[in-house]
Amino acid sequence: MAKIVILNGSPRRNGKTASLVKAFVEGAESVGNEVKELYLQGMNIGGCLACEGCQRNGGTCVQKDDMQIVSEAFLWADVVVFASPQYWGTITGQLKIVIDRLYSVLFGSPKVKQFVVIMTARGNMYDMTEDFFSIFTRFLDWKNLGNVFGAGKEAEARILGASIR
Repeated sequence: MAKIVILNGSPRRNGKTASLVKAFVEGAESVGNEVKELYLQGMNIGGCLACEGCQRNGGTCVQKDDMQIVSEAFLWADVVVFASPQYWGTITGQLKIVIDRLYSVLFGSPKVKQFVVIMTARGNMYDMTEDFFSIFTRFLDWKNLGNVFGAGKEAEARILGASIR
C-alpha cells in the first residue's frame, strides 16, 4: 500500500477543500493506504531565501522552521496530494511557499513521486493550475494519478483516494 502526504494549502480548516480532502482520505484509507495530512495554514514556514545553502548542506535548508516537518513527511511519502482553493487562478500562497521550499528536499532526493491535485474554486477555470503542476512535475518526472477540480465532488475524491495502491 502507498504512503500519502497531503499538503493542504487552504486557509479554512473546515471549508470546501477540507471536505474533498476528507473524502479522499476516507477512500485512501479504505484500501489500506497510510495518510498524513499537513494543514499548512497553521504552520510557521518562511519563504525560500534563494541562498543555495541547501546545496552546500546536502539538501538541508538553513531555515529552522516547520518546513522540517513537511520535509520529513515528504521524504516518507510515495504520493503527494496538493490541496488548495483557487486564488487568482492558481494555488494559495501557503502551498506555493511550501512548493518553493521543497527545492531543498528535492535536491538529491532519489525517491520517485506520484501526485494528485485537489482544488476548489468559485468558477470552473483550472487551466492555470493544470499548467502550473504540469510544468512543476515535468521537471521532476512525477506521475499524475488524477485530479479533483471543483467543490461538491466528494464521491470523485473518495474514488480517487481508493484507486491509489
